[in-house]
Amino acid sequence: MTHSQKHTRSIKLAVSRSTAADMLDISPTTFDTWVGRGWMPRGYKIGGLRRWFVDDLRSSLHDLTEATATAEDEDAENPFDYAVG
Repeated sequence: MTHSQKHTRSIKLAVSRSTAADMLDISPTTFDTWVGRGWMPRGYKIGGLRRWFVDDLRSSLHDLTEATATAEDEDAENPFDYAVG
């Protein structure tokens, strides 16, 4: 197995801003907005790099979808209305 194949098969525990945004299928700018609004975690500084734990991203997305489902059930404002047009 080549180094490239090992890298592709590895499980990512912490990811960069651009990878986190890609995982959510949003732009890095939208990811920054979501972080600023508290919808996504702020990430952690590791050395000189900021990384986001994949489990934290999943948990935050789950919380967002739960909040959105509850808000829609109550006919309230959708928190995504301002993030995506």
